[in-house]
Amino acid sequence: MSKEKKSKKESTATGGDVPNLPHRIFFVRHGETDWNRSFRFQGASDVELNATGLEQARSVALRLARIKPSRVFTSPLIRARRTAEIIMERNDGDSPITPCEDIREISFGVWEGLTVSQVEERDPETLRVWRKAPFDGSPSGGERMTEVVHRSRRVSDMIKSGSGGDVTFVVAHGAVLRALLSVMMDIDDMDVMWRMRLDNCSVTILDMWRRIPSLLLLNDTHHVRLSENDISLLSFPD
Repeated sequence: MSKEKKSKKESTATGGDVPNLPHRIFFVRHGETDWNRSFRFQGASDVELNATGLEQARSVALRLARIKPSRVFTSPLIRARRTAEIIMERNDGDSPITPCEDIREISFGVWEGLTVSQVEERDPETLRVWRKAPFDGSPSGGERMTEVVHRSRRVSDMIKSGSGGDVTFVVAHGAVLRALLSVMMDIDDMDVMWRMRLDNCSVTILDMWRRIPSLLLLNDTHHVRLSENDISLLSFPD
């Protein structure tokens, strides 16, 4: 066993800091729901995983099975919470799952439950403005992206507060994960976050080296397209 691997193993076992190793944060978007499939605005609505979403969650659980997290945070919404539960049911670790209200999904107000085409018919101008500049407006009764960023700032210090050698899982939603990544990577132009693609049950990895962020992996979905035997052969970058 190499010195680095031995140090990482000892850190996981003892909880001690290993300065030459990063605190690695795995961001996982929840599995698919029927509303995802039908292109409905979902937001704060508590929609369950569908059969495909459950299978996606089992695939990402197998991918992460041997990576023991020090902490697990999840959105309280059922699609994220169930994804986190499936991951930890398969995981070699025993860290409890901690619901975190600040990483719930953005609320779309009156748009929730409507398809994109229905919103295009009923509220075309608001949708046009929101698509072009989501920080400048929101649907009636909905949440502005600036509020999601504010929530992300509020929770980011807690998420990235681990020591060298620690591992954190964060299971949440597309919009809030984009906001978290932007905040934690100190991206000043928040519009950049909207150009990030995060698919259902994708894995994104951020390494914190002495609290300095480094994006290691973005939107990895190999596991959802492979057989169980092939998933077990996948690895992550060192």
